[in-house]
Amino acid sequence: PSTSFKVERLDRQESAFSLGMGRIRAAFAGLLSSRVKINTPTAVCSVRGTVFELGADEKSSDVSMAEGVLEVKDSKGQEAVISSEETLRIGAEGMEKPQLIGLGDQRALDAVRPMIVARETANDQTRAMMEDMRNRELKAGEAQLGKDVVDAFGRRVRLEEYFLRPTPYEFKLLFLSLRENRFDWGHFIERFKYPIPDDLTQLSQIVANTYLSPSQPGNWLKYLEFYVTNTIDSVKETVTLGDPVPVNFKGYNNNVDLIRYYPASMDYVQTLSGPGVPGGTRKQFQLTQEYASNVFTWRQQVVRDDGSFDTLIHLSLDPTCVDDVDAGYTGIYFDDKYGDPTIDPTTSVSYPSGRSRADFLTSTLYRDGSTVSSEKILVSNDGKILDFANVDADTFGKPGNYNLEVVAKSSLFQGRDIDVMIAPEILTQKKAGTTTPDLIKP
Repeated sequence: PSTSFKVERLDRQESAFSLGMGRIRAAFAGLLSSRVKINTPTAVCSVRGTVFELGADEKSSDVSMAEGVLEVKDSKGQEAVISSEETLRIGAEGMEKPQLIGLGDQRALDAVRPMIVARETANDQTRAMMEDMRNRELKAGEAQLGKDVVDAFGRRVRLEEYFLRPTPYEFKLLFLSLRENRFDWGHFIERFKYPIPDDLTQLSQIVANTYLSPSQPGNWLKYLEFYVTNTIDSVKETVTLGDPVPVNFKGYNNNVDLIRYYPASMDYVQTLSGPGVPGGTRKQFQLTQEYASNVFTWRQQVVRDDGSFDTLIHLSLDPTCVDDVDAGYTGIYFDDKYGDPTIDPTTSVSYPSGRSRADFLTSTLYRDGSTVSSEKILVSNDGKILDFANVDADTFGKPGNYNLEVVAKSSLFQGRDIDVMIAPEILTQKKAGTTTPDLIKP
């Protein structure tokens, strides 16, 4: 009642409205959501795909978020980004600090409060992640994305992503999948030796230069982390890389010198956590590589028959020796206390939706009987799996029309799985907002 709301502009570039007095409740989604502004006498609200309530009079404005992300700017130029279940007041003297809406608040409607419900029911890791978001890690210059999609199994998913830059040397992609009665989330982190540009399309070249560069690379990958959880169980995979060093690979080049820069060390670790995992958390697999005195050495450690973690195999290789390269290794050594070295963890690969479809499942059976599997599916917003034999160009040829679904399972997860959706277009969105120079070298 008594609300003054005005349509100021409607075109392909932007939709602009003004709220002079009163209160509105608004919901935006899809492409429209990234081009909407609502002005009040004391604030400007930039919509980023969200559901919110906005009230205003001549002296103040207040915003109550139900779901999504909203960028707010006051008349003094101060900016804030508020996310799900937060409220913000902007008075004549400027904006106040965002506050979290209580679970019992009438503005926290059951139908649109997945974030706070998840925060109340999640484990410590998820709760810490939510608090991290609310502690203003999401700044106005970072990219956010939200959309409603269907996964490969026909379930509706609210997909939200946040692109973060904790330091100039790294980026963090935070992805959240909210379905009825469940919440899955995860993150992907890459950390580099030197500061990286905002244009992430350049990172593939930096990563490529980390391996087999003919000259000393100007920047290189130092650390990678992929983490997914259903708030109860989790899988974390990390890769730590040493600085690139010159290596002579002439054994691969008909005994002719071939100098390439290659990481001096690599350490890959897979870790499982959950109430069904022995000890709550344990390493399931680790592979290390070191280069010293012109020889590569690899060590593989896995779960033994009794559930302990120990070395299965050592390998070494001289990259300058043609005979060693042809043989595949210089020496092979098994840990005697491990037992029969011929019984390795068994890995199988399958295509659950058929060989022509982008549905790839890898499963590993370990010697203690535990299993770990990862299924990766390329799926459209309406739940169609990409078929390489009959590609729907209208669907998979357009940015924003498809997503990567990752399903992680383990016999140690007590029948639960982890199922996250990742939308690649947020990287394009970040590129469009690039502010730093496009430089590969520091």
